[in-house]
Amino acid sequence: MFNSTRFTLKIRIPVLLAVFIPLLLTGCINAPKPSSLATATPYLAEPGDQLLNRFAPVFWIEENSTDHNRIGTVRATSDEEVFIDPDTAVIYAAQRPFTTPRGDYTNLIYRVHFQEIPGGLSPFYLGAGKNIGLLIVITLNAQHQPLLVTSVHTCGCYLAFIPTSYLTPPAFPQGWPPDRQTVFSEDLPARLSYPQAGAAPLRIQISIRPDTHRVMNVWLAPVDTIQTNTIPMHLKPLADLNNLPISKQHTTSMFVTSGARKGYVKGSFKTRERLFMSWWALDWHIGQDKVLGKDKQDGTTFYTSLKPWARDASDMRDFSKFLAYWGWGL
Repeated sequence: MFNSTRFTLKIRIPVLLAVFIPLLLTGCINAPKPSSLATATPYLAEPGDQLLNRFAPVFWIEENSTDHNRIGTVRATSDEEVFIDPDTAVIYAAQRPFTTPRGDYTNLIYRVHFQEIPGGLSPFYLGAGKNIGLLIVITLNAQHQPLLVTSVHTCGCYLAFIPTSYLTPPAFPQGWPPDRQTVFSEDLPARLSYPQAGAAPLRIQISIRPDTHRVMNVWLAPVDTIQTNTIPMHLKPLADLNNLPISKQHTTSMFVTSGARKGYVKGSFKTRERLFMSWWALDWHIGQDKVLGKDKQDGTTFYTSLKPWARDASDMRDFSKFLAYWGWGL
């Protein structure tokens, strides 16, 4: 005999999953609101003549009075547990060259960390967890002109690209929008326009959403036009994250150095993402923040696509291959 109840269940379960999973994936977004510089606090890296100082982005932080929204310093306890100290801001940076069939380039890598993404129920943030990080990579050509700005959380999620006017359109992915782009519900520019030579030097400005630490806007502006009092960021080598002091004689790494979680940030568990995403993304450690290795032999896979078969091609450690996977023709 035909069992209508069983048939209904078989139909409903896939339908529910199809509806429920997208809701979960957007659960940390919660109807984004536009940024307002009137209520944001700018974080500015210390000046200097080196490339890393000259191009360090300005971060505009919304709701800066809340500890978990402030850019902090990565510290460790005597028990080698890692936490983010919000009282002092640090931007960890490194300069790395790479080559493609079309030329030689330099990546300026900037990494900042926040205490956490809150884990309450309302609003519900899928990415709730501690020791959250954000990477900004500025790609320069041989003339040290910025061609491309890449932003991504240190878990490999929320990847966004913004080319500049120094990058010619033939190098863009097919169908690249002319003005604005939507990246996981955030409205970002599709390109940044630098003026002709002789204009005041411009710095990349990045607005950060409270709680989720998402990039919510990017633009260019001279540093000397900032009217609000800035919070200084110490610029330290990215390698310092492997040598956090725990005593006068001893240090520890921000990252787990052995076992199944080798290369992941200590304390960066993402319970919600593991529950709702690990089974279909085929990654038990999904959403956990990690080290960005220098190459494929260094650290864990820093994949930026949720497609299991694209883990290797979308791995940021091989930046040339990573760009090619996402359609960029540098």
